[in-house]
Amino acid sequence: MNRLSLMSLVVTLWLTLAGCAHTLEPGQVAVRVESNVPDATVYIDDLMVGRAADWKSEGHTIHSGFHRIEIRAPGYYSFFQEIDLPAGAHAVVNARLREVLD
Repeated sequence: MNRLSLMSLVVTLWLTLAGCAHTLEPGQVAVRVESNVPDATVYIDDLMVGRAADWKSEGHTIHSGFHRIEIRAPGYYSFFQEIDLPAGAHAVVNARLREVLD
């Protein structure tokens, strides 16, 4: 499986703005996070940006281009995803965290 195919399993892109809940500024992308651990912490480019539950709704934007998404929660393995999005894209990061077994 090539990198593009693998990325498409985790990140869903909508490159058209038709039907979006909000208008994006030039150079922006919309990002949502879906996680099985709502209290997990979301990091974008090593900066904490909030809880997964807070990023579940529409309306969160970041600059277009390459970003590293990390989702962390105590007792779970961290989830990592690299995304490279063109301006105007919409992405959903599906972060299924796995429990750390003792």
